[in-house]
Parts: sequence; structure tokens; C-alpha cells
Amino acid sequence: MTIRVKIGSAVDQGVSDAELAQTLGIKVRLDIRKALDGSFIISDHPDIDIIVLPAKNKILTLPKELKSGVVYGAQNRLFKFLQSRGVVEFSSVQGGDIFASMEATIPSAPELPTIKIAILNIAKWLDEEAPSIEFLEDYEKEVNDDYTDPSKEYSTELGQVPQAAEKGSIRPSLTKGPYGLSLYNYYGY
Repeated sequence: MTIRVKIGSAVDQGVSDAELAQTLGIKVRLDIRKALDGSFIISDHPDIDIIVLPAKNKILTLPKELKSGVVYGAQNRLFKFLQSRGVVEFSSVQGGDIFASMEATIPSAPELPTIKIAILNIAKWLDEEAPSIEFLEDYEKEVNDDYTDPSKEYSTELGQVPQAAEKGSIRPSLTKGPYGLSLYNYYGY
């Protein structure tokens, strides 16, 4: 079951998030699924999954893969964005029960559709992240292409490099032991 939400021209005209969430027909394009417990799982970001838990009024982020500081950086940017927009409580951002997860509490406001406001702001954050994500994907593709299909300027065919007694930065007369450690008399050669 997919939920489609699209942010239209209402955002550009200075309409607040609360007014936008109460407007009928607002759509945002997200890779979002509704779980059996009623939570919404947003999978648009390449590093984290964002889970909106309406029953607990929480937003939970889980890493897709543990990649050093990349996951924490994405989680931190998301919650700072949501804090600046007033979607989550400042003091509630913390590590979750699951390893490498972060969570924050959505403040209760009976007169406002807080879950819709949270999803709209997550969509805005994903739109802001899109250029940097596309840049990283393009960079990784370019590096991969350089390794698998290098240009003629930076590559040679097998057998085209002429032989020489001394070639490159490793000189056979100086390196007798492994890793050049003979210069430091580690091996007594």
C-alpha cells in the first residue's frame, strides 16, 4: 500500500506546514509503506530508513547499512532540520533501543495533524538532500567507470610498457628485506 504525497505550489506561496497539512489533495512522492502496526516506513534515503510511529508520536531512523559516520550524519541532519521546523521536541532526540538508531518525539497538538506535518517536513528534507545524494551516486559511478573502463590516456595495453633494470620508486639496491625495513636494520640483512 503506497501513500503518495506531493508538495505543490502552496509551499512556494508561504503557506505554513499546519495549513498545508490540512489542505485536501496535497501529494508528496515518497517511497513509503504502511506497516501492520500503522507506522509509516520511508525508504527514500540511501543511508537510513525513516519510520514515523503515530501510536507513539515518534520518528525513528534506522541505518540501512552501517557505514562509519555516514549514517549518523544523515540522522543528525534530519533531526536538526525537524528541530528547526518545530516538528520534534528539542530535548527528545536520542539514541534508540536498536543499535545505531535515533529517535525523537513529535509534540502533541490536538488541533493539528502532527503526523501529516511530520511526513511533509521529512519530504522537504529529502528534497534538500537530493542534490548531494545524486552527486555522491554520480561520483561513485565515475570512479567505478575509471577502474573498469579507463581512458586511453591513463592506461596501457599488456606488454606495451618497456622493460628496465630500475623502474618506479622501489629501487632493488636499497630494498633487501620486506617492506623496505632493511634500511632500519630490523632484519639484520
